[in-house]
Amino acid sequence: MKWAFIDYENIGSLEKIDLSLYEKVFIFLGSKQPKVDFGSKRYTKPINIMVIQMKTTQPNNLDFHLSYYLGIYDNETTSDIEFEVISNDNGFMPLVAHIKSNGRICKRVQVSTSLDNISGETTPQSTLITNLKSRPKEKRPQSVTSLKNYIGAHMGIKDNDLVIQNHLNYLVNAKVLAVSGNNVTYK
Repeated sequence: MKWAFIDYENIGSLEKIDLSLYEKVFIFLGSKQPKVDFGSKRYTKPINIMVIQMKTTQPNNLDFHLSYYLGIYDNETTSDIEFEVISNDNGFMPLVAHIKSNGRICKRVQVSTSLDNISGETTPQSTLITNLKSRPKEKRPQSVTSLKNYIGAHMGIKDNDLVIQNHLNYLVNAKVLAVSGNNVTYK
């Protein structure tokens, strides 16, 4: 049996996660995330989901809560239940290693944000990149502030700075652009 602990603030969508693989799913939402995007996948059986919504915005607040729940359930459940922390945040690795050292199967699972999509499916990020690249360089956002506004408008995200920042981080990690201070340069 496997349980999933999902850092939704970090991944922004459940599109690439098969929730049917888990007996229990814990979804941790940031305080500015009003809803969960389950993507287009359809499930044929019920899924046991608990959503934990953060009440306040503070650095690492969600990470601390997710770690707290991992500790509680590590203590309360039998060791045959496997834990998967679904996050692209490497900060969970020491805690995952500690839980493993106590005898439980526990691992961090990254969600692919690669532009290479075997099915040829268009992702919101690939659409954003295509849209940015199709604009003349002089008409692309030149500052981080204007780029965040552009991402928010293009992705239809309002008042969700964390998800907008995740999309900006994706663009940097995909080497589409670079950020220096408040300046943006395109590659």
